[in-house]
Amino acid sequence: MHRRLTLAAAVLACASVLGAEEALYQIDLVPTGKAVSKDLPVLKGSSYVYHAYPTGTLVSVKKSSVKQIRKMTPAAAEDIKTTRTVRIRDLPFQGPKSGPGRGAWTNIDRARSAAAAANKGTAGRTASPPD
Repeated sequence: MHRRLTLAAAVLACASVLGAEEALYQIDLVPTGKAVSKDLPVLKGSSYVYHAYPTGTLVSVKKSSVKQIRKMTPAAAEDIKTTRTVRIRDLPFQGPKSGPGRGAWTNIDRARSAAAAANKGTAGRTASPPD
């Protein structure tokens, strides 16, 4: 009998966890803009602190920048979850974001190569004379 009660309690606990949906909160910002939070933002001092959706990064926003906070409806939350985000590619004026380890040359690599080439020619002229 004790085993059956334990098993029934375990099944109910699992069912309640599986049935629970992740609640998302929409933060409307001043003057315009929106942010989505994985949890209810908490007011700490003069800022709201929350975990951003979907990354979970801890973010703080000044209270004066928040217009309102509201729990999203299940339909709106599902739309957010199914919306595909697109990574912003490199913009021409920013240069490549990938580092030298990924095979892409950056401006700092070019500058180091140019400085090394320039210093290679001056090494013989600036060395101290032999004794």
